[in-house]
Amino acid sequence: KDGEKEYYSVFGQYILTPVQTGLIMVDQHRAHIRILYEKFLKQIEGQKAFSQGLLFPEILQLSPSDATLFQDMTDELRSLGFDIESLGGGSFSVNGVPTDLEGTNPVPILTQMVEAAKEKEMGIENELQHRIALVMARNAAIVAGQALSNQEMESLLAELFQCQIPNITPTGKVIVSIVEHTQIEKLFGQ
Repeated sequence: KDGEKEYYSVFGQYILTPVQTGLIMVDQHRAHIRILYEKFLKQIEGQKAFSQGLLFPEILQLSPSDATLFQDMTDELRSLGFDIESLGGGSFSVNGVPTDLEGTNPVPILTQMVEAAKEKEMGIENELQHRIALVMARNAAIVAGQALSNQEMESLLAELFQCQIPNITPTGKVIVSIVEHTQIEKLFGQ
């Protein structure tokens, strides 16, 4: 179609689109993690997120040391859209979750966040916020192999290229790779 960009899904994992210099290949799962990571980081830093109330609150039970750590994380978690209430004795009631996590069990995600917080390196400012945002992004991202429509691929790429760092994941993995026209020609002995 004239003027419309072409997108191709390969193995339900990669998005390919031709550009003047060759082909851009994007790992759709990693791209979505990057997009969500930056979104969640902004929410933690002050842009309040929306919460979806749970019909039946989930109970999170933690050891005393983990409960203390979790209590220290509650401001960040509330800014992401979690509605959490301390019940005492290391028990917490999860009454609401961020709309991005609707339909998922928040207890394993919150447990992962506590584990990530334990790994926190001392002296790195905002390290906890980054770890929380990464756990959230990994849990909310589309799964590898998920088929996307042309419109979804286009939207994902548009959001990716608006990110501060679109080419690598928060953990340093490649998201975008460009295969130059000359590389393609070499494959065919030209």
